[in-house]
Amino acid sequence: MGDQLSLATVTTSAMPQIFTFLFGRLGAVLDRRSGNDTDTSTCPVLVEPEAPLLIHNEEMTEGRIRRLEAVARELAVYRRNPALIRVDDEHLLQSMSELRDDLEAIYGQRLSFTGERRSAPGVRVRQSVDEVEADGVARAVRVGRMTAEASADIEQRTKIVRQGGEVTALEIDGTLG
Repeated sequence: MGDQLSLATVTTSAMPQIFTFLFGRLGAVLDRRSGNDTDTSTCPVLVEPEAPLLIHNEEMTEGRIRRLEAVARELAVYRRNPALIRVDDEHLLQSMSELRDDLEAIYGQRLSFTGERRSAPGVRVRQSVDEVEADGVARAVRVGRMTAEASADIEQRTKIVRQGGEVTALEIDGTLG
């Protein structure tokens, strides 16, 4: 789960803009007619994305689509009644945080907002391997040293690892931190 508390740190006046952006991206993802185009200008509180917001189709799993459809129904009441969008609404913050988590996976990058106190992004690695042969190695990250501020978000998916094969998420020679 993402940074629910970080959304609570934004100003009250920014919440409707953040909600509108997230709800709009939700609609764009669920309604493929909008394609992969984005218009971040509709959200002046969005911190500049590191790359264009393009949908990674492999992240559009059945489970994620069902979750997005459910959150769309849940958030529709706030869309119809914007006065309900408040920073102190824990249920809304939870729903928006979970939606952001899914959108970040779908777009392959973080979505941060001005005024948010959010941890540094660090390194994000996604590795998908169908099969690791005997004596084969699939390693997501290998580093010699990391600073105390460093962080890593690693997701590995492997279907088959043959006997003698190895899958390693993170290997660090030396001291971490």
